[in-house]
Amino acid sequence: MDTTALDQLSHQALEQAQTAIASYPFPRLETYYTFADKSIIPTFLTRPFSRSQVNTRQLFYTLRGPQEIFPAFGASMSMMRSRFARDVWDGGNGGIHILPRVGLSDIERIQDVKASAPALVGVALGIHEDEAFLTELFQQPNLAFASIDIAHGANAAVLPVLAKIRAQGVESGIILGNVGSIEGFAYAYWLMKLSGFKHFAIKVGVGPGSVCTTRINTGVGVGQLSLLEEIYRFRNHAGYTDAQIIADGGVNASGDFVKALAYSEGVMMGKFFASGSFEDEVLIKKDGHLEGVLLFGMASSLVTEKRNYIEGSSQTLRAFHKDAREAVSRLREGLQSAMTYVNATNLNEFRGNVRFALNSAAAITEAGVH
Repeated sequence: MDTTALDQLSHQALEQAQTAIASYPFPRLETYYTFADKSIIPTFLTRPFSRSQVNTRQLFYTLRGPQEIFPAFGASMSMMRSRFARDVWDGGNGGIHILPRVGLSDIERIQDVKASAPALVGVALGIHEDEAFLTELFQQPNLAFASIDIAHGANAAVLPVLAKIRAQGVESGIILGNVGSIEGFAYAYWLMKLSGFKHFAIKVGVGPGSVCTTRINTGVGVGQLSLLEEIYRFRNHAGYTDAQIIADGGVNASGDFVKALAYSEGVMMGKFFASGSFEDEVLIKKDGHLEGVLLFGMASSLVTEKRNYIEGSSQTLRAFHKDAREAVSRLREGLQSAMTYVNATNLNEFRGNVRFALNSAAAITEAGVH
C-alpha cells in the first residue's frame, strides 16, 4: 500500500476540514447538554392522523443500495451476536445490528453474518483487516453495513482499511466512528470522501455510553445532545449531506432515542437493548426466568484482558425487555407518539418541526415518576 499517497490524502483531508470550519458562521458551544437536560416542546396537530400512520423509517445508503430501515442500531458489543441481530431485525420491521469483532476470529465473524440471516446486519471492522476476509465478508448477501469501529474515528489510521474496502468495489454502506466535535466530523468526512466513498455514515459520541468511562478517565467528551445538534448544523451548512449521522450512546429510554433523531439519521444503543436476546453467558436467570444482564464495555478488562484499560467498565442490571423485538416496539411507539406532538408524518418533517426547551433541575425531577 502506498503510504506516501495515504499521507497526502490525510493532509488534503485536514486542509479541507480546516477550510470548512473557518467558514462556519455560528458561534461554538461552550455548554453541552445531555438528553436529560432538554425536552421537546409540543406544538399542534393540524392533520387528523393517528400514531400508526406516521412513517418512522429512514432511507440509508447500504452496501446493497438505498433502503428504508427503522433507524435503530445495535452496538457492536460481544454479548450481542446473531440471536440479537435476528430479533432486532424482527422480520424487516426492526433495526440493524452491527455484529462485534473483538475476541472473534475471522471465521467466527463470517459465521455470525451467515447465522444472522435472513436479518440484514452490519459488521464491525478494525484498522488491520485481512483482504481475504474482506473479500468473503462483502460477498455475504445479508450484509448491509460495515462499521470501522475505533474509539477515535477522526484518525488517519483508518486510511489503509478504507483503501482495502474501496478495492472491493464498495462505494456506500460504510460507517466511520466515533467523532466528538465538528473538527472531528469534518476530518472524518474528508477521509471518507477522498477515499472514494459516495455515501457513508459517521458515528457521533465520545463517552456517553453507560459502560464507557472515557470521560471519567481521560477528561475527553461532551454532552451528547448538544454535540449532535452542533454537528448536524455544521453538516447541513457545509453541504456535507452525503454523510449521514448515527448517534452513538447515552440512550436510557425511548424518549432519548426520539431526541437523538432530531439531529441524526440513526441511533446506536447497547444498554437499552438489554434482554434475553443477548448471549447466554451474560444472562442472569433464576428458576429459568430472566432477571438481569451483565453488560460490559468493549474496552473493559472483560474484553481486552489487559490491566491498563481506561475506557470501559461493567455493570449488572435488570433486563429491560423480554427480547430485542420488544425493545424496538417501545422505540417505535415512543417515536410515533412524539411525531404527532410536533405535527410530523415522517422523520424529515420531524427534524424540521422539533424545538427544544432547557430543563431546570426541578423539571428533570418532574419528568420522572415522583
